Amino acid sequence: MVFFAHSSLSQFATCDRFCRKIENLIQEMQHKDSGVPVRAQKNFLTTIPCAFTGYDLVEWLMVRLQLSDPNEALHLATLLCQCGYYFPVSETKSLAVRDDGTLFRFQSPYFWPSQNWEPNNVDYAIYLTKRAMRNKQRHGLEEHEQSSLNKLQKMLCDKWDFVYMQAEEQVRLSKDRKKTDKVVLDSQEKAFWRVQRPGPGQFNCLLEEGKQVIMMRKPNHKKEDTSILIITDSVFDDQHEKTAHEALENRRLLHRFEQYEEHDPFLGCAQPSNPWVTDDTTMWVLNTVLVDTPTEKRVKRWSFDMMELLNDPRGLHEFKGFLEKEYSSENIHFWLAVEHLKHGTQSAVKETVEHIYKEYLAPGAPCEINIDSKTMEGTLQSIKHATRYSFDAAQEHIFLLMKKDSYQRFLRSEQYKHLLATAINPSPKKKWDFFYAPSCDKNIT
Repeated sequence: MVFFAHSSLSQFATCDRFCRKIENLIQEMQHKDSGVPVRAQKNFLTTIPCAFTGYDLVEWLMVRLQLSDPNEALHLATLLCQCGYYFPVSETKSLAVRDDGTLFRFQSPYFWPSQNWEPNNVDYAIYLTKRAMRNKQRHGLEEHEQSSLNKLQKMLCDKWDFVYMQAEEQVRLSKDRKKTDKVVLDSQEKAFWRVQRPGPGQFNCLLEEGKQVIMMRKPNHKKEDTSILIITDSVFDDQHEKTAHEALENRRLLHRFEQYEEHDPFLGCAQPSNPWVTDDTTMWVLNTVLVDTPTEKRVKRWSFDMMELLNDPRGLHEFKGFLEKEYSSENIHFWLAVEHLKHGTQSAVKETVEHIYKEYLAPGAPCEINIDSKTMEGTLQSIKHATRYSFDAAQEHIFLLMKKDSYQRFLRSEQYKHLLATAINPSPKKKWDFFYAPSCDKNIT
């Protein structure tokens, strides 16, 4: 007898108990003698080792759980597949188990949900990039995966060279594998990420909210035949997406607050003192535009973001000097020239656009920058009708190039380390309460 109960997970068992019961059932399936028949199976021209069919799986569940309705066995088999305990050896987009000859393989226990895997965005970005590099007909990305890849590329722009290099290396290594190993490993990896990062509307066994619990009991009411708890479909709807997005934005806001808290004169204290209160102008002197020796706070702030460095005249001066040593100063000069164009007078726009083109983009230009052909074509079309924003695409390309390469090397350079080591760290002066000044001797009467 099978009956359904809609309730919270805590009403029946903890998550650990749930995983233990499900995994006990999976271990029974894998039993050498009494489990699901596992053998080498033919898949077109490839022989898949240690595989079983959907028909064998459904038949085993009906016998083991004494089910009379095949639809119940199919439903249970599909849920177990969506939880990642076994996976289809094919490129099918659906994880629904059918009562046919579709081949499946058991997932390694190392990747079971009970292991509480928390893969980071870098791992997922490498996986998606790797698939994007391969045959689009067999390994093409779905719409939500392509969207995730685009978001990750913006989020991890400072690490994207590493991500691309790792993906490229994994693709190269996969070419040396046998066809059978390739099919199995690709299916296994795809199944793992379907569980960890399901698409919109797909089942997510890792969500606590919105879970429904099915309690299945056998006809005989023996103590050892306790109920088996499984999780049914949970819709990953817009509400969950909105909540996850809000949580991410809150974490970013909190991180920004913690990062800038020390540099906020309202939350912290002005060092060495507040000139508006004490008439001591030392703070202004230490933070002049091109001071010889900047303060430690000012130098540390350059490492927060590249715009923090470029917005500080002292930081910009140091960055220019660093790029000149590396013979790539044309990038920062082009970026500054475009910024000057955006904020210059309207009457000088056409002349400035022509000057920037001749100086940085024309063939054989004295300070020629390196941009890709697509960006160059778009820029050449834009400057035919000169505006303040004709070089936006090229400027963004150069900015990202500096941010991912030159800026990172600047922060690791001896020049920046020397600036940090020699920076001034003014200690705040002691504050005295206007209404109370502590006496030096407690014994004075």
